[in-house]
Amino acid sequence: MTKHKRPTQGIAIAALLLNILVFPGLGTIIGGRTTEGIYQIVLFIAGIALSFILVGIPIVIGVWIWALVSGIQLIKEAEA
Repeated sequence: MTKHKRPTQGIAIAALLLNILVFPGLGTIIGGRTTEGIYQIVLFIAGIALSFILVGIPIVIGVWIWALVSGIQLIKEAEA
């Protein structure tokens, strides 16, 4: 796991909300986990594109859950 700067409580909450409500991966990038956030965004976009043939729906759901977990981890890091 790469070392990254611990986010503040406000940034961590904003990151979680962005990941849940706006776009998975965006909050992760703002929270300081750039590489992980880029992976989430790329997979989410690929999942959206593949949703037209139904293969992408599990990908979209999986990336959304991954982004949710990332946001929760950011909040826990901010509290520590």
